[in-house]
Amino acid sequence: MKYKLHLYIFCLIQSILTVKGQNYNLEISNLPYLELENPIVLCQDSIGLRHHFTLTEPMEVLGEEVDSFYIFNWSTLHLALGKKKSTEADLFVPINTALKKITSISDSIGFSISYELFGEIGNRVIKVQWKDVKPKEAYKPNDVFNVQMIIDESDQSVSYHFGPMPEYFHTFLSLLFQSRILALYFIDNFRAFNAPRNEIYSIGSSIQDKTKLALTKNIIINGQFNDESYSTYLSYDHPNATLNSGQKFKISLLQTQTIDLISYKHNIIYPNPAYDKLYFKNFNGEFIEYEILDRLGSIVNKGIVYTNSIDISELSSGLYLIRLKSKNEVYELSRFIKL
Repeated sequence: MKYKLHLYIFCLIQSILTVKGQNYNLEISNLPYLELENPIVLCQDSIGLRHHFTLTEPMEVLGEEVDSFYIFNWSTLHLALGKKKSTEADLFVPINTALKKITSISDSIGFSISYELFGEIGNRVIKVQWKDVKPKEAYKPNDVFNVQMIIDESDQSVSYHFGPMPEYFHTFLSLLFQSRILALYFIDNFRAFNAPRNEIYSIGSSIQDKTKLALTKNIIINGQFNDESYSTYLSYDHPNATLNSGQKFKISLLQTQTIDLISYKHNIIYPNPAYDKLYFKNFNGEFIEYEILDRLGSIVNKGIVYTNSIDISELSSGLYLIRLKSKNEVYELSRFIKL
């Protein structure tokens, strides 16, 4: 009991850790906010929990395979990307505010959540749009938010894109009334707000330069993450954050290694997912070396290619990259999942 008490106190003291650096890259641009032309409505004023939109073909987002996205909770701006049958996903929060839905005939404004899907497989773009989002406690009755989440398969990125927004003062008071803040963040590998460990990536002032914006990684261990009372946040009046004029924040994987002469192939290995071995399709001895990288770009295994298979039994379950080097110094990459 004494040991458990000491452990609990230690975890409580270490409940919030801020870590410099992150596995993701942040790009900021000012682009005109365009309404969806032919939106498919997911909800009008209300929606059930975890309402899924399932893709006919999975896509890769931030290095992970995603077969669906869903509205985690209709009463907040939560969008989760993951697998429908999995309890784990990445949870994106473009604005931390409780939403107001139409409750009586006299209410003139109700929010909607809709989406559009563009492009061919391999270059698909999905835009999810929250339109006429009204906080439960709005400073002025007609103050509404317009936000899009843009999921781009071509570069595996996710973007927050803001349209017409209320003035800073109005927004500040609306959020203050409900003990909330303007927060732009996502939780990597989200299971629950009270999970033993949560990695939260938030957009805010750079640690090195407060006048610039950066993505900051926060780790909560054995602590309750409550997006109503805590999260690092983006100041609405930050010199590089003009949210009420069409600002777009793009999150993509941070490239940790540079490779010349890369051709990317999906079908050079099988099976995928795999348990203990990876095999080469049409093996003809062209590959002489291999490296296996984890999601962060770190090499976890490497060796010489002697036969048409590679032993992966010692790897932990998860998503990996295999990089194969040919005799003429050309590299080929393929992703695989280790079960």
